[in-house]
Amino acid sequence: MNLHEECLLKYLQNPDELSYFTDILKLNNLILEKQFLLKNIDIKIQRGMEG
Repeated sequence: MNLHEECLLKYLQNPDELSYFTDILKLNNLILEKQFLLKNIDIKIQRGMEG
């Protein structure tokens, strides 16, 4: 079960905590976005050094 599924399940069990779980998802998405950007920057740098 991934983080999004866990958050949805927890929300269904505790709907009053929606904002908390929404914040967790936002942080997770931000981390994934930064990892994606860093990976792509690293690939472009490596290609630049090869050419």
